[in-house]
Amino acid sequence: MLKKSVITIGTFDGIHKGHQLLIKRTLSIAKKKKLRSVLIALEKPVKKVSGLLSTYKEKQEELRSFGLDEVYILKVPSDILHMSHDKFFDDFLVNTLKVDTIICGYDFAFGKNRRGDISWLTKKAKNNNVRLQIVKPLKISSKQISSSHIRKLIESGNVDKVLEFLGRFYSFTGKPFKDRGIATKLGYPTVNLEVSKEKLLPKGIYISAVCDGINIYASITNIGSRPTFSKDNKIVPETHILKFKGRWKKVPTKVILIKKIRSEKKFKSADILKQQIAKDITKAVKFFDRVPLK
Repeated sequence: MLKKSVITIGTFDGIHKGHQLLIKRTLSIAKKKKLRSVLIALEKPVKKVSGLLSTYKEKQEELRSFGLDEVYILKVPSDILHMSHDKFFDDFLVNTLKVDTIICGYDFAFGKNRRGDISWLTKKAKNNNVRLQIVKPLKISSKQISSSHIRKLIESGNVDKVLEFLGRFYSFTGKPFKDRGIATKLGYPTVNLEVSKEKLLPKGIYISAVCDGINIYASITNIGSRPTFSKDNKIVPETHILKFKGRWKKVPTKVILIKKIRSEKKFKSADILKQQIAKDITKAVKFFDRVPLK
């Protein structure tokens, strides 16, 4: 017979410290009661946002790292999300997942048109002998942790400030591709990355770290349209790896953004751009001399 479950539900975009609190609470209660720990996440926010903090694959990998018994990531849109709130609770949570306890944030809502809000859920859970724990918003330095706040910080280039909210540096993963080779001609070869169009990418030049899945290297990353040489306004992340010799493998490459150096700009000539790149790299080298990668 299938064990009952302790369930947490939410969008989990970014999987920030507030989300991590919900997950840890779920794991703790499930362990104490000897029940299954289950997480239900949405593939992406139902409402349109400027960009995702977590792509589907990133969310899948991060959530599975917590050691939950089961993780469900619901496609948006999907038939299950179009269920009425009553049907979602009765058919999916009670009959399928055998829910014993639900843990969610204070602003949680589910079902078609989000009619299954906290007020409704409180009554429904009580009538079905399901325990409900509503977790208050987590604050850091008097600021409430939320995906929307983190998104604003990233969009403004304040990637260093998201560390205390995410519990890690913001990152993205892309597939290397061969481009025009302009950076190589300037003397600073880069790894150009193709990244999901849904991923939130902040424009600018950043001190960064790059990982090939095994090793991690100090780097500097430009995210922008490269206006000195291009007119198509296509946003391309390109990373110059400090003190790296050889050819970068065509493997999924993770870039970790640590600190913004400056905004992207159009230079009058390639020589002036080359001089600026040298200055940017000097700043990155000095940074890693103070804070070496572990």
